[in-house]
Amino acid sequence: MVQNEQQKMEEEILPDVQEEKYNRMKKTELMATIASRDVQLQEMEEKWEKREAELEKIRENEKSYKEQLIRMQADFENYKKREEKKKQEFMEYAKQELICQLLTVIDNLERASSYTKNQSEEGNNENIKEGLRGILKIFRDILEKEGLKPIEAVGEKFDPYCHEAIMNVESEKYPEDTIVEELVKGYYLKSKVIRPSVVKVSKGTSDKEKEKGEKGIDLKNNNNNEKGDNTNNK
Repeated sequence: MVQNEQQKMEEEILPDVQEEKYNRMKKTELMATIASRDVQLQEMEEKWEKREAELEKIRENEKSYKEQLIRMQADFENYKKREEKKKQEFMEYAKQELICQLLTVIDNLERASSYTKNQSEEGNNENIKEGLRGILKIFRDILEKEGLKPIEAVGEKFDPYCHEAIMNVESEKYPEDTIVEELVKGYYLKSKVIRPSVVKVSKGTSDKEKEKGEKGIDLKNNNNNEKGDNTNNK
């Protein structure tokens, strides 16, 4: 009977021991699993930080590329504008050499036309003048369509950009630095001077002319004063 009770007690104690042993084993495995998961989590965090750093670098590169693209687009637009301007200038002035050659023809025709004006004979000379005028008009019309226009000279203030002075002369009619006479007509092609006007420029009146003018004014004033005195005496 005693043996049966002891056996019974052992059977009652054994499940508790086995359960404790099982719990110990389960706790160890659980700790190992947790430790393994901690390592995995740390590795994932490191990978995440690495990916974040790579992503930030990509964002910085993207910003840099966008700025470079904007600068390239601006440079390309400026390049297009420069090339367009060069093309336009080339088209405007491509015929400059031909036009300069035709200017000599105009000069000769103008001289011939001026010469015929001084002839006393009529009839043939008149016909010649009409013919020359017609030729000149045709030439001028052609060249005006190409953008040629004459430079204003006589009576204008001297401008070294479009006038070439070969002589300074005294003049009562024109003030100083004013063009008195045009010897060779100058021309613009569009807005560019392709040949300046050759001119004579006034240097004003001489000292003698000024003195004469002043004496004349004084004499006139004296005469007016004398007339006034005579009127008062009467």
